[in-house]
Amino acid sequence: MVADEGTVSFAEALSFLYDKRLRDDGKPYSDRDVEDALKASGVSASHSYLWMLRKGRKNFPRTNIVTGLARFFGVPAGFFLDRPVYDAWRKRLSAPVDTGPPAPRGSQSVMRRSFEGMSDRSQSLLEALAEHVSELEGEERAGAKYE
Repeated sequence: MVADEGTVSFAEALSFLYDKRLRDDGKPYSDRDVEDALKASGVSASHSYLWMLRKGRKNFPRTNIVTGLARFFGVPAGFFLDRPVYDAWRKRLSAPVDTGPPAPRGSQSVMRRSFEGMSDRSQSLLEALAEHVSELEGEERAGAKYE
């Protein structure tokens, strides 16, 4: 499932997210969980199609599915497409990090509702900005621990 050096296997990337991004109860998301979440955000993808994407039996999903999955799992869409982005996020998601308690998922859904009506590109840019600010705050907190 590993693609050549410049590209990312969609199956590899998606399977990694299923393994690393867990539900609030600590269990992995099922394909039906992801299907329901995508459907709630206006993206149509069946659980069987998601399974085929994870197993490499289907490739090249529609753009709205890529952006919907990226939004759901909290990564940039480039995670599925660009090897350097994938490698950086894979390293980040694999590293044990003490960032304090996670933000409540309710705040994420409130933020997403405020994005309704915006283009996928605008939504991705705002999510990337929010992620960057969160990273900066995490670095400040980590720096304060060592002062």
